[in-house]
Amino acid sequence: MRKLVSLLLATLLCVSLLTGCANNVDSTQPTNSAHDGTGTSTETREKAVLWMSGDDARYLVESGLVEKFNEKNEKYYVELVEMTFDTLHDKLLAGAASGEVPAVSQGADQWVGEFAYLDALMPLDDLISEYGFKEEDFADNAWEHFRYLDGHIYAAPFYLENRVLYYRTDILEEAGFDGPPETWDEVFEYAKVLSNGEDKFTMGHQDGWLDFHFFSCLLYSYGGDFYNKERTECILNNEQGLKALKYYEALYDQNVIPKDADKRVEAFKGFKEGYYAMVESGNWWIGLIENQAPELEGKWAMAYLPTGDTTTVYGHPNGWIIPKNSPNPEGAMAWIDFVLQTDTEILMSNAYGLSPISLEAYDDPSLKNADLHKMMRDVSKRGTDSIHNIPNAEAISELVWNMLADVRDDVKTPEDALNDVVKQINPLLTP
Repeated sequence: MRKLVSLLLATLLCVSLLTGCANNVDSTQPTNSAHDGTGTSTETREKAVLWMSGDDARYLVESGLVEKFNEKNEKYYVELVEMTFDTLHDKLLAGAASGEVPAVSQGADQWVGEFAYLDALMPLDDLISEYGFKEEDFADNAWEHFRYLDGHIYAAPFYLENRVLYYRTDILEEAGFDGPPETWDEVFEYAKVLSNGEDKFTMGHQDGWLDFHFFSCLLYSYGGDFYNKERTECILNNEQGLKALKYYEALYDQNVIPKDADKRVEAFKGFKEGYYAMVESGNWWIGLIENQAPELEGKWAMAYLPTGDTTTVYGHPNGWIIPKNSPNPEGAMAWIDFVLQTDTEILMSNAYGLSPISLEAYDDPSLKNADLHKMMRDVSKRGTDSIHNIPNAEAISELVWNMLADVRDDVKTPEDALNDVVKQINPLLTP
């Protein structure tokens, strides 16, 4: 039987042959195709095409990082091509077969195992040594998170995406609480006061990938895991997994999170308007609140996620990958080296709230919101090994969030949902 990764690759190759990767309608025109973004001719330098998606591409453009690189580097210039997140994944996957790839690309951590299995990525171990990167100079597991099953590192870290609890200090104080809940059990005590089942709820709902992240945090805090150590067997249906999923179910059944789908609003909107008192989310919310909800100044704070039976949490970095057939791997690495410099990381962090990767950045007096970012950094010390360094990580994650929806919407019991998803996942662990 053909396994999922091979089937996807074959399908996308057919699509690429019929339509051509370069003609994907979701792609934008290069942001600096004629010049380097500064008005300087690019004729004497080598081009390094960079593929990125969504807000991350906007961060680079608006913070001027591409222009800064192109101003400073005498040998290479970067041409940024923006596209949707899904398009980026599909074009990279198709490029593994067609050879139509950029010099360097943003690479979500759940893609690394998939592409490494297809032999579509360049191992970065030698380049890491050549450029003098030392793992101890960066946040915990920043590099290790991208180590594939064969022992090689296939991505360089971009910024942290660790999970914390954002909460409205004004709402909690008005309700008589001195601070956020410290344990998951305490969340229900808070809900007795904060959740009325109508227009106020204790915690916000986030669907899809973000809901997957939330469940992952619950799972690890109760001592569970997705797989055995060898990544050959899914163990979600053990005692710890069941405990985490029953807790997840109870959050909805007891209206801590709105159970009625019609009452769920987008998490940030709900937090901003006081509909939700707390939301589990990542580092990008720091900049999001400051830039899009300045009226909340003095009315919000961050905390470590509540604990279950352990303090372990789910946290991970966003990354950069170099396709195996990159037309300019040297230019790609020059770009990665540039964005990992302390001054570059601080610029990105101050503009958009992204938590730096390099430890040196956290001690720099020019870093805004240093205390918040240090909390994000410290989450890495309590984080897990990557759950995505396997070939079918993307498909497995989708199975998990479908399982969560089934439990949330009373389609399946937690026991049945876990047993079913384990049966679905196990065949995908041996592509």
